[in-house]
Amino acid sequence: MRRLAALLCLSLVVTASAAQAPDDLPKDCAKAETQRQLTACAYRDFEHAQAAYAAVFRDLAAGLDTARRTLLRTAQKDWLEYRTSTCEFEASAVRGGSAEPMVRLQCQTRVTRERTNELRRQLNCPEGDLSCLRPVRP
Repeated sequence: MRRLAALLCLSLVVTASAAQAPDDLPKDCAKAETQRQLTACAYRDFEHAQAAYAAVFRDLAAGLDTARRTLLRTAQKDWLEYRTSTCEFEASAVRGGSAEPMVRLQCQTRVTRERTNELRRQLNCPEGDLSCLRPVRP
């Protein structure tokens, strides 16, 4: 559990240090003009994706017994490592350039949303789906 939290914190610290929101951030990111603004908008999107992910993870974990919760945490630790390495790979295409943090954030946002949807499926899986966890409902 500590390692999972440490990986999540590291991911957020690296991301946050690369994309502090500027004062001139447009309210409508479609109107962003500078790389700084584009990166800040990408960071804002990542924050939203991360918040949705955390909420779904919390809901799913709360409905699991101890053994399944442990398995979920192990899977999440592995997933965080996957997300980090995948997005480092994608960002390597523009390594050293001003767009690197934005590309990394866009990747993290996309991969986080995909994982959120996977976890959400476990909360709302259809009857008869044998791969579903069927969380214990109080």
